[in-house]
Amino acid sequence: MRIVYEYSHLGGAEILQVHYRHIEHEIYEVIEEIKPKRTKRSQEKGRLGRLLYSPRDINRQFREAFRQRGYRELRDMYTITVPNSDLQIFV
Repeated sequence: MRIVYEYSHLGGAEILQVHYRHIEHEIYEVIEEIKPKRTKRSQEKGRLGRLLYSPRDINRQFREAFRQRGYRELRDMYTITVPNSDLQIFV
């Protein structure tokens, strides 16, 4: 894969460049390593039957490439409560 556009959420790219140069380098290596495949058939009216890149396959390749380098997924779970309500949202 190649990078066409980069969006830096809350200055994350700049933090990587300044404080974690070695990790940034590994991320770019992983991106270059990914070889997306067109295996998903479009069901949209205007593109019916057209082959598209498979998001599941791309995510699997990213997951495997990062695991090989010793990274693991980290998910934080928390509950949002709405004042004056019994509503709770689990994120």
